[in-house]
Amino acid sequence: MPRPNTIKQRRAQPGERSSATKPMFNASFTPRTVTQHDIPEWRQDNKYILAGYRPLDANYLQVVKSLTFLHNETCNVYTHLIGAILLPFFATTRFQHIYWSQYIDAPRTDFIMFSVFFCSAESCLIFSAVYHLIGSYSREVEQFWHRMDLLGIVIVTTGTLIPSIYYIFISALTSIPEFRTLRWRKMRVGAYTTLGASAFIPLLHGVQVYGIEYMLEYSSAKQYLVELLLYGMGCGFYALTSDLPCIDLMRHVHAYDRVDAGFHSVPYKFLPFVPNL
Repeated sequence: MPRPNTIKQRRAQPGERSSATKPMFNASFTPRTVTQHDIPEWRQDNKYILAGYRPLDANYLQVVKSLTFLHNETCNVYTHLIGAILLPFFATTRFQHIYWSQYIDAPRTDFIMFSVFFCSAESCLIFSAVYHLIGSYSREVEQFWHRMDLLGIVIVTTGTLIPSIYYIFISALTSIPEFRTLRWRKMRVGAYTTLGASAFIPLLHGVQVYGIEYMLEYSSAKQYLVELLLYGMGCGFYALTSDLPCIDLMRHVHAYDRVDAGFHSVPYKFLPFVPNL
């Protein structure tokens, strides 16, 4: 008798049935990096970086652990972090070099200048390293450290220029005895006047941002203008004293020597009026 053309179903064993229903992967698994489409818009600051982003994770420990794998900020983090670690060693070596026996008479100003340089550079490196590392924590934290990163750029730009200016012009102008003579009086006054006139830069920027009415009413712009006027009058009077006819007459009657000692302080005579504006 021929067998029916049927397929026998093999019964699965209990152990096999349970294993067949197990998922092939862990549903709770979070990938280390994601694509640009998986992150919020505020993190998409470069349209050419399509992958390698860390997912948002409000856990500082997990953020620190991102140092152990590659992602789109790895290069930025380590270039700043390694520099921040090595810079103190370079600074220590430099200070030891300054205070060797052959530099026993090194002035304290050298120590201050190098300290300004290294501290400003270290601040920039630390702020940038933390910013690039911690940006995947939250938007608020990322924005705060982004501001600190920009502040670090300002600090390092300014702080590293201060020693440069000091050592470039260490023997210029004010260190030249001739520059302190009467012949260069107007030149000195011009330099001080130009320095004082630089105060107009933030005032003009304030006018551009907030408007002239706000600056005059709420930011004491009027008082600043009067202050600059008083300083300018004092400097101008100091610069022109040697050319006044009355001064020439006083020279002939030998009275100039008694009053000239007070002329150098003429600009400071206007100083008490400034706080009372």
